[in-house]
Amino acid sequence: MLAAYKNKTEIQLGTGIVLLIVGRLLAKNQGMREVVGLLLEFGGWAVFTWGCMNYAEGKGYSKWLGLLGTLFCLGFVILVWLPDRHPEDRG
Repeated sequence: MLAAYKNKTEIQLGTGIVLLIVGRLLAKNQGMREVVGLLLEFGGWAVFTWGCMNYAEGKGYSKWLGLLGTLFCLGFVILVWLPDRHPEDRG
């Protein structure tokens, strides 16, 4: 993976997961917290997908392949299994 994408990808994937977890916890409540929780979940899903797009691009693939991140765990596992097209840059 290209070093230029590594840091950005890690931050986006981590932020997406945290937002998904917090959103899920808030969505279990009633009232306004439920709405905020659902918005946080959607935002977390979007940030996670964006991170997957950067991950795919950093490995040398089209960023559109990163849309597999919309499948969350399954999509991310597929991206991890893809061979790195930049073997000389192990940053």
